[in-house]
Amino acid sequence: MTDPIPGALLDSRMDRVLEALLTPRRRKVLFLIKRSEPRPVVDFLPRNASGSRTVEIALHHTDLPRLERMAYIDWDRDANEVAKGDRFNEIEPILNLMDNHADELPADWDPCDS
Repeated sequence: MTDPIPGALLDSRMDRVLEALLTPRRRKVLFLIKRSEPRPVVDFLPRNASGSRTVEIALHHTDLPRLERMAYIDWDRDANEVAKGDRFNEIEPILNLMDNHADELPADWDPCDS
């Protein structure tokens, strides 16, 4: 008999977690606010100028709104800052797992590479 799949992996909340982690930009937002918050939105933009306007548009119109709807972040548009949302504790164990085991990933993998 095979070992059963852990229930947490089949829980619908795991679908939400995996959706939140789907893009490098979202992972970057989540990892940075895990380390310190609130963070100015500019922290999530690339340091180089090439393509930064496109990234900024996607961040403001896709990534931040999606993470906010999921309640992983609170986005203060007036202050242009992001902090942990009401459900951040749901995703934080996965972020910790990824962070603590990053050395086990292939050397050329960067979880926040865009």
